[in-house]
Amino acid sequence: MDITLGAMMDDKTTNCFATLDLVFPPIPNSLAAMLVGNEDAKKVIGQSDFYMIGGRPQATFDDFREDPERARFHFSLSVAGGGKDVGYIRLDWIPYIRNSHDDLPIRIIYMESEIAVFAISDAGEDELIGCYTPDEVLMRRGRKEPLIGGLDGYLDLATYDLLYVGIAKKGDTYDRLFAKGHQARMFILANEPQRYPGARVSDETYLFAFRVEPLLLKTFGSSSVIEDGDIDLSYDPKRLVADAEKALVSLLKPQYNNVLYPNYPKGKDGLYGEGLDAYSYSISEGMAFRTAYGTIKGGREACMTMSNEADFIMVKGNVVTFHISGVDFAAD
Repeated sequence: MDITLGAMMDDKTTNCFATLDLVFPPIPNSLAAMLVGNEDAKKVIGQSDFYMIGGRPQATFDDFREDPERARFHFSLSVAGGGKDVGYIRLDWIPYIRNSHDDLPIRIIYMESEIAVFAISDAGEDELIGCYTPDEVLMRRGRKEPLIGGLDGYLDLATYDLLYVGIAKKGDTYDRLFAKGHQARMFILANEPQRYPGARVSDETYLFAFRVEPLLLKTFGSSSVIEDGDIDLSYDPKRLVADAEKALVSLLKPQYNNVLYPNYPKGKDGLYGEGLDAYSYSISEGMAFRTAYGTIKGGREACMTMSNEADFIMVKGNVVTFHISGVDFAAD
């Protein structure tokens, strides 16, 4: 089957734009053990086979204030020894409340590590309808979810030291990072210093479970001929994940990664030589990861996982380039 199409380009190209999307909010290592054996957590985290381990002083809530007239709950959010910002939860955007046709009485319990919202039934029983940790609030704000307002400085608060990047070559992130002993994770806990006096390293070490989502795009020029293979947009997800790991590690060289892939993009299990004209990686979360070799910041729009606010790594043939939002291209 041959079909000739007219187009603005003269050549046929195949490109892949991949984003790294969290499947679960950042998890302090001190709470990771609570997820082991939890079937709901296993199901969600099992969607990931790309993960990072990061470090940052613990974030906490403070300065709580209820605003029932505007259905808002205000707070401040700070990182120990670092920045502080103010924000609020739009209570009427909590799904349980938003989907209810009645005015529900609610009760809010708050502490420095958690804000919990309960619906009070006629029987006087409380039902948990929303529970938010500081890092989940930062993640939701970075995703521009209408649930969270304020926190315009969220990116500074959600900047982590990137300690390790890994993948699950077999199975998933839950099996690799949570259910089994992970050598790099244990080494980090044994060797990382406190980031804030009196803190536990386990509270300052965060686990990130990502899913690598590709957008495959084929373009055809005026002289292009569409052949049978051109309508096949299938890909090998494990090769994509393996290549994403090499791209991030070779760029940022995290401290606890022993293999740094100096020959990237060349490799046997990645995308090199797979017929792509270009491929790129960006983090589709409003957070940043830094090492001694640089910082990569993410971003996304409320309606899609891609954004000009995100830096990205681009591979074309043997050439790898890093593009910084606001420097190499406009952020908006």
